[in-house]
Amino acid sequence: MKKLVVVNQKGGVGKSTVCANLAYAGVDANLRILLVDLDPQGSLSASFPATGQHEGEASTSSMLFAPDAVITPEILGPGLAIIRKDANLSRLSGDNQEGIKRPGRNLRALADGYDLCIIDTPGVLGENPPMTIAGLIAADAVVCPFSVGLYEAEPLANLWNWLRAVTQNGFNPRLKVLGLLPSKVNTASGEEMDALNNLREQFGNHILPFTLGDRAAVKQSIARHKPVWRGVRGSGHKRAAEEWKAATQHILSSLGVLK
Repeated sequence: MKKLVVVNQKGGVGKSTVCANLAYAGVDANLRILLVDLDPQGSLSASFPATGQHEGEASTSSMLFAPDAVITPEILGPGLAIIRKDANLSRLSGDNQEGIKRPGRNLRALADGYDLCIIDTPGVLGENPPMTIAGLIAADAVVCPFSVGLYEAEPLANLWNWLRAVTQNGFNPRLKVLGLLPSKVNTASGEEMDALNNLREQFGNHILPFTLGDRAAVKQSIARHKPVWRGVRGSGHKRAAEEWKAATQHILSSLGVLK
């Protein structure tokens, strides 16, 4: 089982939407997908209505921080399961250095049942609260959606340096940084596209060669609990479908889970 974590220190940049559509793309490719919601806001959990399909009581994500936990995901459908957020996430502390390693260990116990685990995280860096760093320690790879604007260069540089520190300071030296993903971009705004081009000049190929537009079709797809490319209606929706399909296929291919 490959493990991908989606990270940014800002909220509202589309992390949960990226997680959900990566899951849909994986299921479309006949992969077995496990979703893990480490964000107390629970946007990823809200993206997938409860089914009640599990053996015994379904586990929640704070249980991943417990020693020797026995984790039971909730089955959402063929090839798709989730470990939902719960209120106890907000009470976790990163002071326990052993505790931040436990999600990785507990997820490894589920590895035979899934091809890909996708981990959503809160908009925070550092060790307190510990969900983001725990996700990074658990993961094989990370992708970082980001919004575009005049003030993004410094936060992106801080994020990039922090990810490098995770790999270089012994937290997770095997972590592969897939790149920064422009998300919720107003592609009709010349100022915003100029800002994105400036960021591409600064960060080079660290920014993935895709632009996810801020389109009504994406919000509608979220509300319908469907991938952006399902039930396409109109030219704007078609463009959104093309953008999201290309980006998710690239990420899954980079992870090595698509043949």
